[in-house]
Amino acid sequence: MNLGEVQSVSNPPKLVLLPGLDGTGILFRSLLASLPKDIRPKVITYPPNQKFSLSELAQLVAQELPREEVVLLAESFSGLVALALLARGLPHIRGVLFVASFAEPPRPQMLRFASKVSWIGSVMRLAPSFFLRQFCLGRNADTQELSLLREALLTVSPEVLTHRLKLISECLSFEKIRFQIPCYYLQANQDRLVPPSAKNWFQQHFDGCVVESMEGPHFLMQAKPRECAEWVAKKLKSF
Repeated sequence: MNLGEVQSVSNPPKLVLLPGLDGTGILFRSLLASLPKDIRPKVITYPPNQKFSLSELAQLVAQELPREEVVLLAESFSGLVALALLARGLPHIRGVLFVASFAEPPRPQMLRFASKVSWIGSVMRLAPSFFLRQFCLGRNADTQELSLLREALLTVSPEVLTHRLKLISECLSFEKIRFQIPCYYLQANQDRLVPPSAKNWFQQHFDGCVVESMEGPHFLMQAKPRECAEWVAKKLKSF
């Protein structure tokens, strides 16, 4: 074992979790409970009642990042926040784990329509269980998973949910940036919100991006917390 390997073992990077569209961190509960005890992650949350831009969200994350070396875990919507953050060139970000993320509008026509409907945020908060199972958690989601998702959605104002959908539909352009930082991309094989092609962007813009897949819906870490926790723990050791 060389000196670099010794340092890597003795000083593992801090895991920082960035949440999905709700921004509350509530939906990480099962994942956090499943992570090995030696991993003590930090969850960063977004204001539930303020319409922050992607740049403002990236600034918020930058201010809350630990000063030590970190690995970001960016779920879905937060893939955009992570990209905006990486564009700042912060030196202590060692790598990124993207889960069901995207860099471009994943369903452009649907998002364009949804972002123009002022009441779409309210509809999301009151969506029937069938819809949440069909598009978010998978058809086998139990009442506890559904309740947790409803709790997260009800924590955020409808206006903010609508605003974040608009941010997705407009997506900042990262086309001219090539990232030298290592990353892993975990794709949900039964994702009905983000198409399989979303991974291509990350392969094209990150040197050595490794793409892996797991059976499950878009809300992969909620539907399969133990499997995802094992994946996260394994990848964290590789940085």
